[in-house]
Amino acid sequence: MNNELFTVDVDGAMDAAVGAENGVRASELDALVPRGREVHDDLLLARARGQVGFGDLYMLGREAMRARESAEQLASRFDNVALLAQGAEADVANAVMGSLAHPFHNLLPRAGRAGRPRVFLVDSMGPDWLGAFLESFAVEQTLLVAISKSGSDVGALVQFGIVRDMLKKRLGPAFADHLVVVTDPRGGALREEALREGLLSFEVPTNVPARFAALTPIGLFPGALAGIDVRGVLGGAHAAAERTAGEDLRTNPAYRLAAVLRLLASERGRTHHIFVAGQEPLAPTATQFARLFEESTGRRGSGGPSCSWMNLTRESGTLAQRCLAGREDVAVVLLEVEKASRDRVFPSGAPGTEWLADRHLSEISTTFVDGTRAMLREAGVPTVTIRVPTLTASSVGALHMSALLAAAFGAGLAGVDPFDLAGARAAESHLRTALGGDG
Repeated sequence: MNNELFTVDVDGAMDAAVGAENGVRASELDALVPRGREVHDDLLLARARGQVGFGDLYMLGREAMRARESAEQLASRFDNVALLAQGAEADVANAVMGSLAHPFHNLLPRAGRAGRPRVFLVDSMGPDWLGAFLESFAVEQTLLVAISKSGSDVGALVQFGIVRDMLKKRLGPAFADHLVVVTDPRGGALREEALREGLLSFEVPTNVPARFAALTPIGLFPGALAGIDVRGVLGGAHAAAERTAGEDLRTNPAYRLAAVLRLLASERGRTHHIFVAGQEPLAPTATQFARLFEESTGRRGSGGPSCSWMNLTRESGTLAQRCLAGREDVAVVLLEVEKASRDRVFPSGAPGTEWLADRHLSEISTTFVDGTRAMLREAGVPTVTIRVPTLTASSVGALHMSALLAAAFGAGLAGVDPFDLAGARAAESHLRTALGGDG
């Protein structure tokens, strides 16, 4: 990563911007440097021991290339692709694909999609939602992709069981040609089914939790089916890994992000962090990052934050209400794209907007984001801006790699294991018990 791909601007979270009672002091960052070096060394040691799998995902590995090549082969065979995923897996797949694929990919004619299939995210096992989806497509023209890191989540298995049964009844032995599995390489019911039925499958490294899996086939295979540049994503991630290799949290942008958020929570009582997408394509990324940081750093007793997400275009009023209502526990992480990939000139003569005539929509959007940032500053709300110049495969790869490292580093500063899955296990156990399965 370099400044052309990705920047972290913490000035809006410092005391000079929002006051000593709200913002972080430079001296506090300096005081955290020794602890940061310890966390850095711990992460390097854990990575050497094979406990930090996400740190190696930027390399052009076998599974990433298999996913890319298989997507190329499958794209011409099917009109539709359904991604069966829930929770972190659904967020990850949607974040990568949503930021790079055409926002109305599924509405374009096939030629406009470069021959690619329509790609739908089916992220619920609810009977109305799943049932409505099953009524809406022709099985013979559809590929179904079951995505579950563990391969044993109840929700994922419910989705898979319903779809598998329907395919078998309607297609007979050919059902296996319409199923793909993305899951753990060794364990879980989905891995066993893939081996038993000879299904095409992709591996998610055992040492990579789902929320850290943007650079595994969970994030890359769905995106590849929609036509994103997998090599570009991994190349950007590689650049990010090089840029964020330093141990000093004052110069390492990923560490600086984590350190400022940590100090805001532990020293200023800013324990609710809102990840805000400044532009629509980053809305799924804001959702994914909020999950990534909360589940990695926001553990009980850690002093870590709770996290939520917003889409500025749709929820600017809600954000203003929260920040202007005197809440003193809020900090904002604003995700911003500097340059739109598509633009239009606003026409003259539009009712009530003569003052916008002949301006570009990108200028209006940028001004709106800048105005929001100014509003937050005036309200004393600490704000960190994560900025990419434009949405490309490289910048998105860099964005995700840096966020993964920031979440892991922030957890280390808080003294918690960023890869612990206690919450997910507890929820899964409760659901199984309630349904009469194993606890």
